[in-house]
Amino acid sequence: MTDEITRLVRFTSKGLDEVLQAKNQGLKGEITHIGAGTGRYNPDGTEVALRDERQRVAIVDYEDLGERQLRMAALFDGDGEYEIGEFGFYLASGTLLAVYSVAGKLLTYKAAAARVLQKFTLDVSPLPADSVTIVVGSENLNVLLAEEIAIMAAASVGNMSRHMNLMFRVMNLEAK
Repeated sequence: MTDEITRLVRFTSKGLDEVLQAKNQGLKGEITHIGAGTGRYNPDGTEVALRDERQRVAIVDYEDLGERQLRMAALFDGDGEYEIGEFGFYLASGTLLAVYSVAGKLLTYKAAAARVLQKFTLDVSPLPADSVTIVVGSENLNVLLAEEIAIMAAASVGNMSRHMNLMFRVMNLEAK
């Protein structure tokens, strides 16, 4: 779904107005939350809210991919159970900046006992340059750094193995 959302997200008129106003004041619009709802429709840019928002959560991770592509992640948890047909991206003020939904299409499902970790790639090229930033909430999962963390962990384990082998060689030499 990450590839689809890059192409199909629709920025709202109200969100664009707020970003432009902030840019004119030398500020950036801060994207802080992502909402999920059950609506399934083709957004037209006039939305001020999701049609049937069920949950709104703080962004838990963020990565700037360059070329005006921002990758972020949201963790939808709790005991709520619902079909997800729409996602909304919210500014710090609570203004809906962008909507992703496709008429008649189920995007994913949030079960009561499950946690849904959803990654998004947002193409901000329709916005003025350097007009938005991502604010990660307090629960930073670093899920977008998983590959880098795995590489560092493998290097650390390899280093420990070499040190253990060296220690055994020294112990063997001292015993002689």
